[in-house]
Amino acid sequence: MINLVYIGSDIGDITVNAFNAITESDIVLNYDNIDLSILDEYLKDKEIISNVVEDSEDGDIYSKLEESYSKIEYCVYKSREDKTVTIVSSNNPNIYTVANVLIQISSKHNDIELRVYPGVSPVDYSASLLGAPLNDYAAIDLNSIIVSQEELEGKIKSALENDFVLFIHNLKGIYGEDENHNFNLLKKIVNDFNNELLVGIVNGESHEICRFKDINDEKINEKTTLIIGNRLTHILDDFMVTSSDYIVKPKFIEQNMDFFKRYLKGETPRGLDMDCDYLPCHKELEACDFCYCPFYPCADGVTGGEWIKEKNVWSCQFCDWIHLEEPCLAVREGLDEILEETEDLKTKHIELLKLRRQSLLKTLK
Repeated sequence: MINLVYIGSDIGDITVNAFNAITESDIVLNYDNIDLSILDEYLKDKEIISNVVEDSEDGDIYSKLEESYSKIEYCVYKSREDKTVTIVSSNNPNIYTVANVLIQISSKHNDIELRVYPGVSPVDYSASLLGAPLNDYAAIDLNSIIVSQEELEGKIKSALENDFVLFIHNLKGIYGEDENHNFNLLKKIVNDFNNELLVGIVNGESHEICRFKDINDEKINEKTTLIIGNRLTHILDDFMVTSSDYIVKPKFIEQNMDFFKRYLKGETPRGLDMDCDYLPCHKELEACDFCYCPFYPCADGVTGGEWIKEKNVWSCQFCDWIHLEEPCLAVREGLDEILEETEDLKTKHIELLKLRRQSLLKTLK
């Protein structure tokens, strides 16, 4: 029996199944020299193999890979002698690499029983430190040795253009002359696309959140991971949050319902209502089409709304988005297909929130 156990970013997060696989083994290969001292009591009677590969003078990649692969070959060989063998890997790209190599090597034989135990992935670990940055996301290994620059550039651009949150790992090249080459490529692509996107920078247990344009290169090392938000990512109470599906039951006051009765009759203003006694009601104001918001309460702070703490009231005081000309046009286009009567503001709230999201993605820069 041969097990591949993924520890994850912190051995303290090891799963029960992974722990049992390690402690019930005869042989343990510590693939990337993880500190396993917390398990000393359970490992004292086992054969422990480290996988520390010394740098060759010429930095020959094949020599390094050959030594790593030979240790996996050894594990496969010992498992065929009815030994229970566990290969322990941490985060970085190793879990993908080791699993692939292990399966390839095992496929040479007919009698290998193999099981892979997942751990807390670096994606989930990083996200948990930052808050709730993930929605639909793409995970990209920035320095895979067999991925061309053209392929890497295409992946990054495609993810950004389609509003995926980006998880980036393996930021430093290991074998090339310029270890920062692909990181600099990433910076150029994101800066050209939108350097105001939020990014979470995770180094072990420490993390920080900033605009992508403000990344401090000195804090980036081979163990750093990045989560680059999309246009719907914002900061909420010091957490990095990407708009998702937190849905609050709609509540409308009488003035709101009266406004949409007039809206359905075509009696509400378009553009600035110069006759309104409350003009200007917002700092940025280009249109009064939606004096009352059809999405209330969106409970989504990406456009500036926020909860009035302790009162369970959603405040739109600092949201200017619905009062700008371009969003008004986008919202009107979809709203006319959804809203047939004022009661639809309540019964079709989820449809309205979908419209809001579509309009955000059309109009947010």
